[in-house]
Order: sequence, then C-alpha cells, then structure tokens
Amino acid sequence: MNILTLFPSWFLPTLLVFCFSCIYVYALRRKNSSMAAPKLPPGPPGLPIIGNFHQIVGKLAFHENLWNLSHKYGPIMLIHFGTQPFLIIQSTEMATQVLKTHDHEMCTRPVSEGSKRLSFNYMDVAFTPHTDHWRDMRKVLVSEFLGAKRTRMFKKVLEVEVEGLVRSLSSSTIANLDDMMLNLVHDVVCKVALGKSYRNETFNGKTLKEIVEETVVMLSGSFSDIFPTFGWILDELRGWNRRLDKCFRDFDGFLQMIIDEHLDRNATTKPGDRENDLIDDYLPRLTIDEIKGVLMNVLNGAIDTTTITMVWAMSEIIKDPRVMRKLQSEIRSCVGTNSRVQESDIAKMTYLKMVVKETLRLHPPPPFLIARECMSRCQIGGYDVLPGTKVLVNSWAIGRDSRTWKENPTEFRPERFESIEMDFGGAKHFEMIPFGGGRRACPGYNQATSTVEFTLANLLYWFDWESPDGKKNEDLDMEEGGFQLIHRKTPLCLVPIKHNWQDQ
Repeated sequence: MNILTLFPSWFLPTLLVFCFSCIYVYALRRKNSSMAAPKLPPGPPGLPIIGNFHQIVGKLAFHENLWNLSHKYGPIMLIHFGTQPFLIIQSTEMATQVLKTHDHEMCTRPVSEGSKRLSFNYMDVAFTPHTDHWRDMRKVLVSEFLGAKRTRMFKKVLEVEVEGLVRSLSSSTIANLDDMMLNLVHDVVCKVALGKSYRNETFNGKTLKEIVEETVVMLSGSFSDIFPTFGWILDELRGWNRRLDKCFRDFDGFLQMIIDEHLDRNATTKPGDRENDLIDDYLPRLTIDEIKGVLMNVLNGAIDTTTITMVWAMSEIIKDPRVMRKLQSEIRSCVGTNSRVQESDIAKMTYLKMVVKETLRLHPPPPFLIARECMSRCQIGGYDVLPGTKVLVNSWAIGRDSRTWKENPTEFRPERFESIEMDFGGAKHFEMIPFGGGRRACPGYNQATSTVEFTLANLLYWFDWESPDGKKNEDLDMEEGGFQLIHRKTPLCLVPIKHNWQDQ
C-alpha cells in the first residue's frame, strides 16, 4: 500500500515548500547572526516616542545643548528626535569624514514637507535630494547667478547701495544697523536677481522681506518630519499645515507676480535695451517652478545670512577698541584720502579679512549645516552609520572646539589667522565651515564675503562709532537669539561720527 495515497494531492507539494522555507529561514538567521551587530555611535539614552527631546530642549539654545552633550558622549553622537535617528557631528575630524571622505554617501537631503512645498517639489538646489536634476540646477545657479557677468553687476549695484548707506548714516544720530544692513543686502540681491528692490511692494498685505522670513521658519521642520506615522495629526492640531499653505501661497504669489512683470516687459521691449537680471536669463532655460525654486534659495541664502554676519562683525569690532583702532588704521591707510573705497583697496586689507574670518568662526549665521541623510552604510569615527540616518553638522560648535582652536576659542581674536591658512569653500579645510563643505557646500561664499568686506571697509573708513547714551563700547550686549539663524538678541544701535580727515 502506498502511504501517499492516504493524503490529499496537495499535501506533498505543500510539505516540500514548508521544508524549504524552514531551511531558508534557518540559513538566513545563521547568516545574520554571523554578521557583527552594528557598532552605533554613543549617545544619551532616550525615552519612548519622544527620543532625546527632553535632553536637548532647555534654557540654552539647541546648538549649545548638543555641544554640552558632546562633552560627555564625544564629537560624534547618535540621538533621536522623536522616532528619527540623527547623527550629530561636532568636531573638525568628524566633519572631514562626513563632508569629504564619505561625502558621496551622505550628500542627499532628508525629505521634509516644508522643504518640498517651498522648493516647488524640489526644483531648487539647496534642499533637493541628490539627483541628476540637482546637478543640473546647481550648474545653472553657479553659471548665471555667480558667473563673471552677474558678479560684475553685483559689485556695481553694491557700490551704489553702500554709497547710499554712507549718505544716510551721515545724517543719522543713532543708527539701527540691523535694519540698515538688512535693507542694503535685500536691495542688492533683489536688484541683481529680480531687477529691482521690491522692498516697498506687498502681496496679500505682506512685504517680500516678511514672506522670506516666514519661509525660514517653515523650513525648520514639523512634527511629521520626526513622527512620520502620526506627526501630521499634531501639525494639523497646532495649525502648522494651514500656516505652511499660507506661506506657500504668499511666496508663490509674490514670485509669480515678479515673473509676470518680466514676461510682460520682455514682450514689449527689444533685446539689448536693458541689462538682463537673473530671471531674464532663466526664462528661456528653466520651467517656472524651477525659476521659483532657485529664487527661493537665492532669497533665503543670501540676504539674512550676509546681514547677520555684518552685524556680528560690527558688534565684535565695536566691543573691542583695540580691534577697531587696528582695523580702521589699516582701512584708512589703504584707501588714503580718496573719495571712495575701491575693490583694489580691499585686496590689500589683510586684517579686515582676518576680522571677517573670525566673525564667521564665532558666529556662523546658521548654527547647523542643512541636514544631510546617509544613503548607504558607512563608518564615521569608527562607528557604523546606517542608511536613513539624518546628519546634523554643528558648525557653531566646530568653530569653538578647543581641540582645534587651542588659544581661547571663545575669544574674538582675528590675529589667530596670521598663522592659520584656510579657505571657506569646504573642499580642503574643515576647521570652520560657515558655508558647509563637500558637493553640497554653498557656492556663493565668495560673493558673501566680498559683500561683508566691502561694506565693513566703508563703515569704518567714513565713520567712528560709539555706543548710544554714553555707554562704553566694551559693555555692548552680545546675547544670541534665534533658532534657524543665530542673530543678536537686541538690535545693534550705534552712533556714527563722521571722521574728521583734518585731524590726520
């Protein structure tokens, strides 16, 4: 008697599939068990659901809290914001590995609802993930906005605007440099990129400056970024989704208004009748959403950051009379009694360049580089970093790290750069990285630093400066404020005193 006849016809095939499945699962488990468990970076223990939020939210700023945690856990930490793992980098050595050694594995961006919406579905350069489209858009940005033709235009506009600033200061008793410098940079960037300032024009009752400031807030992230499963509910309850919708409508509407003006003007004027701005050159090459995405990067990346750097530089200069005397002596010696500061004069001002470097070391406008995301498993500092891990580089902490800046790292001392050679490009040096590094570094660093140098040279050539109300310059309040961008907590208000050249 054949025993198989006692079972239904499907029994034998099912038995064979079951046996092979068991063998496969057993072999897979043996293979996984033989592989070493990942050696994850150290970090503070977290709580269910919220992760390490309770350890990074407090009286100190976010970047300072993470810097303090690194004193216990080291310059590379793994922490969790909600359910999402974040690799925190806070030393030159670790930053070099992220931005240079493993740049190809960590050069993409995390997906975020705010950045996706405000970049017009990742049509920009700064926030879009690493793709062929990103490479194409970066080339267009560099060639058009940062190319030789646009750079000449930028310098010409900057000279005119700085002359206007000097005239305005000559009739001022007390100058709010936060406002005056913001208006200066806003007008320069907008005239080069958009054709005119647009400072006094509104859309839905909001100025372009107010709309751009709101985009900075909305780009900082939401609950859905760190709680993918249920975060959207929290965002809905707190009104974040409605706020993002309004911010996008305002920003999109203002940019569309500007683009429509260009389309109408181009239809009624002959080519060559005027000098093209950035939008004019982009219209034949890019889609409307691509133009808006790049303009978002230009307006967000060039205005506030440059303004903040100039305000911090003037704050540090005014607070230290020795630095101000030395810097003014160099500037006035290089320029002489000429009627204006020339670009050729700036090239000779070595101490001015040291002052700007020292300002960016201590006061990088964004304390963190734009977040990255690990694309494939790699090792940083001897620890395993798994795909999907977000990477935050604390540039504020790196610029103050005593392992790199051994002599009084929190002191403003421009002379330290007499013996230190480094660039801002983020390709070779990572001791200070205000403009990022690797292939995602900010390409506009030369334009930004030249703007700061030229403006500071004029302010210190034409004027002496004092604190208002008889206060000592040395007592100037230097408290920080802000989250996404670190600015002075109180506006910088100073008394400009026109320099008397007859006393020379």
